Amino acid sequence: MKIKAFTHTVTAAFLVFALTGCMSMPISTMYKMVAFSPLDMKPNEMRVAIRTNEAIDVQSGAVKIFMGLKSEGLTEDGEKVQQAIEEKYEFLVQVQPDIKADFSPMLLDGIEDRERLTILKLSNEDAQTMTDGLTLAKKYKASKAQISGSFSISTENSCFGNLSQFEELEVDVFLQTDNKDGYMLFLEDFDIIEEAQDRNVDLKAVNKCETGN
Repeated sequence: MKIKAFTHTVTAAFLVFALTGCMSMPISTMYKMVAFSPLDMKPNEMRVAIRTNEAIDVQSGAVKIFMGLKSEGLTEDGEKVQQAIEEKYEFLVQVQPDIKADFSPMLLDGIEDRERLTILKLSNEDAQTMTDGLTLAKKYKASKAQISGSFSISTENSCFGNLSQFEELEVDVFLQTDNKDGYMLFLEDFDIIEEAQDRNVDLKAVNKCETGN
């Protein structure tokens, strides 16, 4: 499942947010995302929290983050100052140990009996790769080169284990892009089983998470 698309334009046309698929995003989150500058993201502090039934085993790879950068470069006085680039990144978000310190009040607000939280984060290597990409974008922006890009988050239904006992399964997804701002409710009460059925995916047959690890 991916989240429904909307766009966000920053100075120098840096990033277009492509949040694609089924839409359960609160209005307050839409506002925050529109006001948010992607250049301010801190990949090593990025977290995704998933809240769902305690019987569900959320696995590494349940969330993927995609980022892309593109620029035709910059020419001054007939000389190429910045080269053309086109970079695409895909990051598998990993489950981290059950650390209660990450369970902020936002994550616990409205949590129901028999629900639990799973916190996921980028690996150190992926966080550094994303940081390098954002640094490159800042460099091109500072040189006045036009640069555009995309940032998207998707859930992988096949990485939610133990689904066989459920006919429906609602999931809340929270996103943190840095420690200072904390979490925002990104998706609320979307049913990953219904989403799989809409896409003609038989989770009982294919529910095997392949994280590439």
